[in-house]
Amino acid sequence: MKKVTISALLAISLFSVHLSALDMGSILKSAAPIVAGSLAETPTAQNNSLVSSLSSSLGVTPTQAIGGTAVLLNSAKNKMQPLQYSELTKQTPGLGDILSSGSTASLLSSASVANQFEALGMNSSMVSQFAPIILN
Repeated sequence: MKKVTISALLAISLFSVHLSALDMGSILKSAAPIVAGSLAETPTAQNNSLVSSLSSSLGVTPTQAIGGTAVLLNSAKNKMQPLQYSELTKQTPGLGDILSSGSTASLLSSASVANQFEALGMNSSMVSQFAPIILN
């Protein structure tokens, strides 16, 4: 029993040393296309008017449009009362498809909004450009 405990503690300590040596920004940039890319391939996301509007207005890819929208939705959800968030999602056409596709379950949820946008390959200044299009 002691050998198992010691082995487990040793493995955890070695693993934590390797994790602390990793560059979190690189991890985010690697994970973002995987998370958002699989979502961009869904039929509902491809035909989504909000995704099309963001892509054409801002010159972003559908993957970036979906990812950026999901980032902003996660941020709003964490700052709003459930009823307010529900009203927001009902009033904005196209959000239903993005929400139902599971894109808000982001691997990047612990990072700031700006960092998540950068991980998606966009400048953090794009945050202020996304919001008006999503809300219109």
